[in-house]
Amino acid sequence: MAWTDIGHDVQVEVRHVGDELHGVAYMHKRPDTGAQCEGWADCKPVWKDGWDVVSLEPLTLAPSLACRACGHHGFIRDGKWVPA
Repeated sequence: MAWTDIGHDVQVEVRHVGDELHGVAYMHKRPDTGAQCEGWADCKPVWKDGWDVVSLEPLTLAPSLACRACGHHGFIRDGKWVPA
């Protein structure tokens, strides 16, 4: 697994367990301090209440992602970070 830069100082790593996609980790800079912070999005269908994977290539998730630790908020659309 490798981190991929998707713009706006955000990197993602798609994580599988065996052949099943379990989620997407994302690293970003905290809006308040600029320090690195990491969030996580559980993905359907493995996680009933997870994010919809609209596309793996290019990566598109729905709905938006909001970091619980720092409030960083945006979308992953067409393999790019789109600030909210």
